Amino acid sequence: MIKKILLITTLLAQVGRTYSQSSDSTDDDKNHIKAGLQYISNQSYLGRTDSLRLPVVIPSVNFETHLGFYIKASGYLNLSQNNKGFDGVSIEPGYEFSKNNWDGSISFIKNFISDSSNLIIAPMKASFEFYLENDNKIITPSVGAEYIFSKEGNDFIFYAGLAKLVTMAKDKNGFSATIEPSLSAGGGTQNFYYSYLKHYAQNGHGKSKQRSQTGSQTLEEQSKQPAILGTEFELPVSLTKGKFEWKTTPAFEYPLNLANEGAQGAQKEKPYWYISTELVYTF
Repeated sequence: MIKKILLITTLLAQVGRTYSQSSDSTDDDKNHIKAGLQYISNQSYLGRTDSLRLPVVIPSVNFETHLGFYIKASGYLNLSQNNKGFDGVSIEPGYEFSKNNWDGSISFIKNFISDSSNLIIAPMKASFEFYLENDNKIITPSVGAEYIFSKEGNDFIFYAGLAKLVTMAKDKNGFSATIEPSLSAGGGTQNFYYSYLKHYAQNGHGKSKQRSQTGSQTLEEQSKQPAILGTEFELPVSLTKGKFEWKTTPAFEYPLNLANEGAQGAQKEKPYWYISTELVYTF
């Protein structure tokens, strides 16, 4: 598996260099390849995580064309206490567009995650995603939607947010420093979380707890009911110099309407924080 990932990464990088070198001189007309390495102290999704911390390292390669199409490959190195190891990859083809002050993207993500994983994204076999934001001088509103495929059923997710980009420093040599505080909320069904608790959470907790059939049915019914799932505050700090970009994001999440009573690996409905940091180099 790891050899295949390295081979795919190498091929993508070579294709990216070839296309980039054959493009026009203006930066907007060039194809790019971005290599990144990200660390997340506690992987979460819409306020859902494990009762134990889920630290993960994510190497990635993203080939972007000047037409807006891209393909991204990511790997997942699980660093959780009881389940360390390489858990799999994801492949994401997509399209980014921009018109006046509007920016958006459409993508399809296919995950290849091990059945022995306890990462929160493990039950998400694939998803379609849409994102749209209005970049103006006052504040940046955004909306998005996802359709997720999982073993226990599919989910429709929606979210909306507000952000404000503030440039702290900028010079003529290509250095810039920015912060972008944002507040968002998301909702939908949570079959993915029920699937996580049923099939994956026990991988990081040892022997699975036994739940009554009635309890399992209750959780399954709750997971199919649309609800507000969580809110999040983020404070990304970005430093850019030439072809390097470093971003660190402290985040504070508040989960709501958890469908997990009595389940193995169930988290408590209380706020928690995590931090992510990523270094990206653009070829």
